[in-house]
Amino acid sequence: MTVRAGDFSEAVSLGMFRVTSVPSAQEWTATFEGREVVVASSVGLKFSSLDEDVARRGFVSPEQSRAGVSAYGEIRRLTGMPVEQSVADVALPATKVWEARQGGRLEAVHELGRVLSGSAVVNSRGAWTVVPDAVGAPVVTLRLGDLGTVLDVADEIDTDQVFNEVVGSFEDANGNPIYATARVTTGDLAVSGNYGTNTRYYSSELVKTQAQADRAVQSVLAQSIGAQQYDVEVQCHVNPVVEIGDVAQLVGWRRPLVGRVRRVSLSDSPYMNVTLRVDRELS
Repeated sequence: MTVRAGDFSEAVSLGMFRVTSVPSAQEWTATFEGREVVVASSVGLKFSSLDEDVARRGFVSPEQSRAGVSAYGEIRRLTGMPVEQSVADVALPATKVWEARQGGRLEAVHELGRVLSGSAVVNSRGAWTVVPDAVGAPVVTLRLGDLGTVLDVADEIDTDQVFNEVVGSFEDANGNPIYATARVTTGDLAVSGNYGTNTRYYSSELVKTQAQADRAVQSVLAQSIGAQQYDVEVQCHVNPVVEIGDVAQLVGWRRPLVGRVRRVSLSDSPYMNVTLRVDRELS
């Protein structure tokens, strides 16, 4: 994107992409010394994120990871692409079979992102990284300005998805069952209080010990009771350095707002539309 303001002009890279189609092309001609020559041309492009490369590349047969290999190491092996570590790496607790099916390689990378407590995405530098589930400190600021608007703020609260008890069911390396339970015992969301008990069941093939099971259910419980997420649609001044996965703070509105960028829509307008996923604190 080229940003211009008066005499100032600067080009900013929006990322690396794969061109998937050329839907249009046009040429402009002029007569010069009795000959018609092309003086300008325009080509329309459709392009996709580089995770398209991983989606297109299938497994020839089911592949098995090695026990103890790191999650980031497995992402490097499966994608053959650069990887930037954004959260703490973990060792895969057991062998995992990646199925040979359409999109199976990309599904495997996404599952490894979940193992790292986040979402695996390709960033603007063409490297895989993991966007953590937890919303941290803001790294970028969005400004409303005179004509900027907050288009939609959700006021609805859906408590059906607020679980105060998590029951986990797993198997160890020998196929023996492992069970773990985590529940809220104090406060407004306590299982013994007026809210009652709302149970979620959880399992994962990558949990193979009791300690891993206990940590897993506690993590799922913390995500549930800590906040409920909702999306906010914001129209604000263009900021070409904003990326999907960034934690952004919004200034110029009636109250502070911090959320993770889930979608960005750019055009030749001086404004852009951004979807922020915001946590609503419940307790």
